[in-house]
Amino acid sequence: MAQAQAQQVYRCGNQYSTESCGKGKVVDVSPPVRNLDSAGSAQVFLCVSNSGGRFWSPDHCRERGALVERIEAVPGGLSWEQQVQIADQQTRQGYAVQRQAMEQRGAATAGVTAGDSSRCAHWNQQVEYYDRLARQPQSGASQSWIAERRKEARDQQFRARC
Repeated sequence: MAQAQAQQVYRCGNQYSTESCGKGKVVDVSPPVRNLDSAGSAQVFLCVSNSGGRFWSPDHCRERGALVERIEAVPGGLSWEQQVQIADQQTRQGYAVQRQAMEQRGAATAGVTAGDSSRCAHWNQQVEYYDRLARQPQSGASQSWIAERRKEARDQQFRARC
């Protein structure tokens, strides 16, 4: 069985060639290698439609005209229903961790007294940071994330009585 030998590709400045040039560098053009465990893995996308509805998809959300909210890695050898069930569970766990972190942050600022200028300055900086970030070109999902973080910072300002 004869194996086809891959042809060398050289980068010469901004051009690529199969012929060597003076200071050209060899470019690796071998196909990428995927490292999968024995059962394989798959991605399940939690999509948000334009009307605000959420649904799971085996394909990227943009193929269905929607935005990605989350991407969960699941075992590949399972049925679609089992993959969705696992992705749902992972998503709930992720949201629970986020909620717990937010509650801990809220408890940490609950004892702040009115007029605590260092705390107020911190939250003002956070709001300004998210405002600057929102003015940059971002995807819709990124803008939503930024808006949520900005709202959290504004809520903390209110709790701190700034």
